[in-house]
Amino acid sequence: MDEKYCASLVLSGVGDAIGYRNGRWEFQTNPKKIWEEYQEMGGIDYIKVDSKEWRVSDDTVMQLATSIAITRDNGDDFEKTCQEITTAYIRCLEDMGGRAPGRQTLESLAHFTPGMKKQLLKWDELPYAPAGGGCGAAMRSSCIGLKYWSPDAIGDLIRYSIESGRITHNHPVGFLGAMVAALFTSYAIQQVPPRQWGTKLMNEALPLAKQYIEETRKEPNRTWENYEKGWNYFVNAWTSYLELRKIPFGEQTTTESNYPEFPEEYNYMDRDKFYHSLSFDGWGGSSGHDSVLISYDALLGAGSSWKEMIERSAIHGGDNDSTGAIGCAWWGALYGFTGVPDINYQHLEYRRELYALAKALLAQRK
Repeated sequence: MDEKYCASLVLSGVGDAIGYRNGRWEFQTNPKKIWEEYQEMGGIDYIKVDSKEWRVSDDTVMQLATSIAITRDNGDDFEKTCQEITTAYIRCLEDMGGRAPGRQTLESLAHFTPGMKKQLLKWDELPYAPAGGGCGAAMRSSCIGLKYWSPDAIGDLIRYSIESGRITHNHPVGFLGAMVAALFTSYAIQQVPPRQWGTKLMNEALPLAKQYIEETRKEPNRTWENYEKGWNYFVNAWTSYLELRKIPFGEQTTTESNYPEFPEEYNYMDRDKFYHSLSFDGWGGSSGHDSVLISYDALLGAGSSWKEMIERSAIHGGDNDSTGAIGCAWWGALYGFTGVPDINYQHLEYRRELYALAKALLAQRK
């Protein structure tokens, strides 16, 4: 278990760093160009991830911030922990040089920062954000599933992941992405087979999430009237994906054994076209729904192969550092460091800090 916790955080950083490649790959929308450069390097076995050529992006810096906040000794003080998360996000902005932080995150945190707004807001007072459906909440939330990993802790997982998301992304597509990133990490630690995760999300977790949202309704910025359209968009995207992959949910039977179903031909170009089709604006993985959908698709297709996981989650022409970070967090929680070349992670930026926080999360897990 110690290895899986460490691998989840560390390999999330690796997926981020490889997808980002100091901004060269994250903002390269031509998948052929990325794939050719990746092949010229010799593939994943020859990539030495270090702090010079392969820096982590804002994804890992904010994952560190979330981990730090939820491992502070706050007991069961929900209010205090959410304030700690907000403070950690503000402080981590000092380390964003060259890491391409998201616009929505920066704009939202300005509401909590002295000197940047006339009226400071509490952590739960961010205005409803019509354009807040980005992946900035999902990319930093897998660590919540390491702390609140057990079925008995599902209530805490839902409320902390949703609130960590709403701090900057007060839109269902944004904060539900954060919930899925945390939820699927917890499923990995529970050793639930990945093919069942989508079913459990639809049948069990989303109803609980909707209940929580209704219970925490707050005028004027946290109302179902604001959230309904985004909620339906997120649920419909997952419904379509699960139907495409023949993954049962709802009233459907769960006795079949031949799912998920992938195309016979599914090379890097095929995958890129599919990721593009899932996206809101053509940049696959940049939103809360498609970031976790792409990551899940990559995990289902990769199985226990680290090479396949990197190539499916981080080597594409979309928001590949975020899908790499999310998907590789799940993969690490499932398989540890099995089959991962040492050079992929031994010199990763912030490796020591990620190890230390993984051990803290393991010690505090519920």
